[in-house]
Amino acid sequence: MTSPQPQDWKSRFQDLKIEIERATSGSPGSESLNQIEVDAPVGMDALGRGYQQFLSWFQGIPASGKLLAIAGGGLLSLTLIKTVFQLIASLITLAVFGVILYLVYRFWILPKSSEE
Repeated sequence: MTSPQPQDWKSRFQDLKIEIERATSGSPGSESLNQIEVDAPVGMDALGRGYQQFLSWFQGIPASGKLLAIAGGGLLSLTLIKTVFQLIASLITLAVFGVILYLVYRFWILPKSSEE
């Protein structure tokens, strides 16, 4: 088995380094490898753009599609509200059940274990 010469790897590394430097500084509009601009909408701008995109989509659909979109949105909203109310009711039920269990333990089970 033959091993590659150390000089070949060093010269190849130098060649790659020179190519990278040329690629990053060669053209006036090119960016550095470490600096990448990301166009990510933030905050209210993102909300406003999303709303404008939704309005342009909504205005582009036919009247029957608008009716179906409104009905679907209303149905989805009612389903979400129902789910939130069910979650709140479950939490209240769990809290009441916990208080009842604590009272049973405090007044019936704890005095019996103290007497023995």
